[in-house]
Amino acid sequence: MGYSEYLKTMLQPLGIYDLTEGVGAEEIAVIGKQLDDVFNALEELGRESVLVQAESYGLQMYEEILPYRPAYITVEDQRRAILALLRIRGGCFTLDMLQDTIGGCGIEASIEEGEEPMTAVVRFVNNRGIPDGFDRLKRRIEEIVPCHIYVQYMFIYSTWQDLMNKLPNWAAIEERTNSWREFEIYE
Repeated sequence: MGYSEYLKTMLQPLGIYDLTEGVGAEEIAVIGKQLDDVFNALEELGRESVLVQAESYGLQMYEEILPYRPAYITVEDQRRAILALLRIRGGCFTLDMLQDTIGGCGIEASIEEGEEPMTAVVRFVNNRGIPDGFDRLKRRIEEIVPCHIYVQYMFIYSTWQDLMNKLPNWAAIEERTNSWREFEIYE
């Protein structure tokens, strides 16, 4: 029910207005439309001002206040990346904080200590092979991680055993993959 119907419902008990036709009915329809427009604008503003609900300009406004531009593919990735970048606290980095903020690269990733001192290993969870736009992701990760830490990248590829478990023979593999990249990351 729009606001014009609401206004008619409120004014009808008074019995002094013709709510079905004439100037009064038209005036109520115009006022109701204006109130509907205000309500819709406020509803959109409310949605866009809350990060977990924002879908367009609200996300862009959050990006403008960040020191780094988040990398993302979908709107959900964009929200997750912005939330991660908002959690970065100046100068105080622990492994848990790095893990928490690594989502700012825009793809699901994990970070852990490397075998050598002052090294970190980044793995791209749920992603086989080198992710699309890796150069941009690498640059972003290295902006987040403190400069004195060397970052190594680990990529997950399909093994022969994985392929043999999923596909009965080489012909099935050739049927389902058109390129070497598809072959490497076949799940």
